[in-house]
Amino acid sequence: MGIFDIVVAEAECPRCGDLQPWRIQYKYGYCRLHEYTLGDAICWFDPPGRRAPLIDMGENVAGLVAVSGTPEAACRHCKVEPDEATVWFRDNVVESVEVGVPVPNDDFIPVTPPLEWLQVWSQRRAGSANEDRLEASCRGRRWTLVIADGAGGLSGGALAAQRAAEAVSALGADMELTPATWCERLVQLDREMSADPKCGETTLVVVQVSGSELWGASIGDSGALLVEAGRVVELTARQKRKPLLGSGECMPTSIERQPLTGRLLLASDGLLKYLPQPRLSGIALAGDVRSAVDALVEAVELPSGRFHDDVAVILAEHVVRS
Repeated sequence: MGIFDIVVAEAECPRCGDLQPWRIQYKYGYCRLHEYTLGDAICWFDPPGRRAPLIDMGENVAGLVAVSGTPEAACRHCKVEPDEATVWFRDNVVESVEVGVPVPNDDFIPVTPPLEWLQVWSQRRAGSANEDRLEASCRGRRWTLVIADGAGGLSGGALAAQRAAEAVSALGADMELTPATWCERLVQLDREMSADPKCGETTLVVVQVSGSELWGASIGDSGALLVEAGRVVELTARQKRKPLLGSGECMPTSIERQPLTGRLLLASDGLLKYLPQPRLSGIALAGDVRSAVDALVEAVELPSGRFHDDVAVILAEHVVRS
């Protein structure tokens, strides 16, 4: 079956009806031999829009999803060995299992769309240095969105951006942190990175979103904005541009908990510096988040097809189904 995760849950044997615990292997989400029980939230790590590397299995569609599974052992009562099962997820939370019930095409099937969900899309394009990084993790309904821009002119900028973005995304997948705790963790990460002679410095913006609320922290000149019709709220307006993460002296600024209204934009200065805010606002609100991200990147692309600077963009919108 290759790499998979496991759900341990009670279900009836399809032959004798005995209710018993089963271990069901399945492939959906970020599979690394994790073991879950009913009520546990699974995780995703591929930012929507990333083409490679793909480390998740299936598609993070939320709502009610049926996923094909395989029982590891025979029934303890009648000894039948069922070779198929269905694992049910609702908004990335394990809801139930059915042994002996197949999923067509041995895959996953979205059954019912979510009542509310964070629609996310992203894109990263290299300028001259290729030092921007973006990451996004999702645990259940909680998202952690991260943009980092390695400092140019210093060695190790790309490594710093990658290390910081991956570490912060993984931390956000593990737990929900308050704005103050995010600042504390970034200071700790700053000390660790500064002790590594190969690691340079980087900006960083992290925003966690759960339901219709957001919060986070930032360092440097990458930005997070709430884009609404007729208004742009700069969530990172108070951040300190320097010292950067990895310097050993960074001073993160919190993004306090607040409603997610309009669309949430995280971007490096390769976008924010070269796209005037009125035009940025109009593009960010046009169409769905995927087409808007593509249009934002195209807006700073030079006629030659190159860019003034590296560009990293994440755009998110909280959508409620009527």
